[in-house]
Amino acid sequence: MEIGAKDIIESEDKTYGTCIRPIRILQFHHYIRRSLVHRRAPKILLILLLALVSLYAIHSQLQQTEIIHVLHPGFPLIVYSEDSYPSVLEHDVIGKIPYQMQQDVALRFKHQPKPKSHFNLLSTDREPSCQALIKGDPEEINYALQYMDQTKDKPASIDLSVYIHAPEDCQNFIKSRGYITHALPEETDFPIAYSIMMYRDADQAERLLRAIYRPSNYYCIHVDAKADSSVQKAMLGVTKCLPHVFLASKQNIVDWAQFNSLEPWIYCMKDLWRYSWKYFINLTGQEFPLKTNLQIVKILKALNGSNVVDTTTYGHYARRWYENLPPPNNIQPYKGLVFVIVSRGYVDYILHDPVAHKLLEWVSHTDFPDESYFSTLNHNPHLAVPGSYKGNPETNADVKPYIARFVNWGVGWIDSQGRYPFYWPCGGKRVRRVCIFGIKDLELLVNRRELFANKFILDFQPLALDCLEEWHFNMTLSEYAGKLTIDTTWYQSLDIVKNKVL
Repeated sequence: MEIGAKDIIESEDKTYGTCIRPIRILQFHHYIRRSLVHRRAPKILLILLLALVSLYAIHSQLQQTEIIHVLHPGFPLIVYSEDSYPSVLEHDVIGKIPYQMQQDVALRFKHQPKPKSHFNLLSTDREPSCQALIKGDPEEINYALQYMDQTKDKPASIDLSVYIHAPEDCQNFIKSRGYITHALPEETDFPIAYSIMMYRDADQAERLLRAIYRPSNYYCIHVDAKADSSVQKAMLGVTKCLPHVFLASKQNIVDWAQFNSLEPWIYCMKDLWRYSWKYFINLTGQEFPLKTNLQIVKILKALNGSNVVDTTTYGHYARRWYENLPPPNNIQPYKGLVFVIVSRGYVDYILHDPVAHKLLEWVSHTDFPDESYFSTLNHNPHLAVPGSYKGNPETNADVKPYIARFVNWGVGWIDSQGRYPFYWPCGGKRVRRVCIFGIKDLELLVNRRELFANKFILDFQPLALDCLEEWHFNMTLSEYAGKLTIDTTWYQSLDIVKNKVL
């Protein structure tokens, strides 16, 4: 039987006298507290509910600032925090995503990685996290491999009609594809000339162009004359919308190891010469930058006119020219990779010096002329080619590192000292010894000192290029916001800088 409050107050136990009264008073106080709690419970619950809703709203807002919209294939726009946009990009990325782009291009969301469990690997209910892949997270890599396997039938490419019809509305094309059309004064004051040679995958080549594009730079694109007509039309459409981007004045058929594989670089040098720029960089359509445009500018300034050209003195390669007549002007021929970063003075020498013309004629009768012409010019100091090298020509990871390109050739490439300067484990697959980069290579790629990486194939592990592109653009955003810079002391101290021909 429950004792009422009135009973507790008025009753007095005759037997125990006042001894039991304190106990009953405590029972009364407990009852009062219970009654008050019961009466206020709805209000307390309501207050708690409102507090939880508020906390959830705050948490959601914080989460929103971490979400990145990614425009397939890989271009990110941080849309929730305007503070994330540097003022220099306000004309390029601030504002709502154009409606047409939402219709044409799938949006995907990048969240912080979900808690890992073995069950996550049994279904692809989310897109892999680029952040986790770049950090080399093994579980996320396994998940991504499964994800790409289950979605391999999903097109990784953009329909070429987007590029072919771009000139019909260039403003919409430039905005929807995310080109950066404004830059910092340091970039505009240091224009760069690029030559891009390609024969396939116009969408991949356009992504490369988008990553390196600034309106103060100049871009000459050579499309192999035997490329599909749709590729030709697509790249022509792109060039009509972008200032300082054009097709080469001559379109060669390009054959491996033949002289016509060297000529396109010369064509583009001639086409680019009419403009004012500081350095020339040649690329293919299957490469991607490992540095932002601003970082490349700072590195080129640190090089201070010196050229970056690979060379090996390994005698095995002399068979490429030993049956030919001796080269002109006591020139010692060398073999090296075709990818170069060279000063305007070097290009001037190629285009206008008679010795360069004689050497070009000589290499036209040798094997792999594209791999000997640039290297030979840069490592015969008696020719006084601007920015060329006076030291030991051999590419050396310690003294003369090759920073123009990160290429993983494998064990088949050995230098004169018995080392393999182009060998690293390949996380993707090897095709003719060259590593085609995959998602397992991302952690290595983002930590390299080279300016570009070769090579990527669009339909092989497409997340590798997607995530590298996302990382590259977010790095650009951070730079323009003043939150990131690069220390160029290492580049400035290279031996090619200390021992260059003035």
